[in-house]
Amino acid sequence: MIFSRATVLATALLLAVFHSDNHVSSLSLSGSSRRDVLAQTAGIAIGGAASSILALDTAVVNAAEGYQDGPEGLKYLVTQEGSGQKPERGQKIETSYTLWINGFPGEEEGAAKAKQIDSSKKPFGDSPFKVRAGVKQVIRGWDLSLIDMKEGESRKLVVPPELGYGAKGIGPIPGQATLYFEMTLTKVSKEELTPQAKEWLEANPL
Repeated sequence: MIFSRATVLATALLLAVFHSDNHVSSLSLSGSSRRDVLAQTAGIAIGGAASSILALDTAVVNAAEGYQDGPEGLKYLVTQEGSGQKPERGQKIETSYTLWINGFPGEEEGAAKAKQIDSSKKPFGDSPFKVRAGVKQVIRGWDLSLIDMKEGESRKLVVPPELGYGAKGIGPIPGQATLYFEMTLTKVSKEELTPQAKEWLEANPL
């Protein structure tokens, strides 16, 4: 079963909202109380170094197949070069993505088959995911990757659990799960950040 964008992204990817007044607050979610979500995300942060050693098995194998090393244990493969600018922290961006666990289709390691968890690509077209880059609205693996991508770039991204949902997992994503994203940075906004936003960014490094 493929879970909908609403159930997976609202309960998993989004951890906070960067409001126009330049403050980060917890997100009120349909079907889940704010307390429930904060409790889940607090548990995610406790993955620890031990889980990273267990999680990188497939990422290490994939690295030998053209994947590059990213920051903090990320692995990625650029499948389409971008020609636009890289986003600055705080800028609004749009992304197209598909999320898998157990590897990418055709690149699985072991007996488990790749399982699609969510995708912005729907039967009647893509529904881009909109977020601000590098302000901790999404999992750390995404934040680190997005600020390194150019507009128009596509990549396969392998996220170890300590940069995703840690030892506990969340929703349909089990604990210790390595996440496999096919993603494209489709748009980077041209907006100028306010002085207040710049002050917040300086006080809250990624």
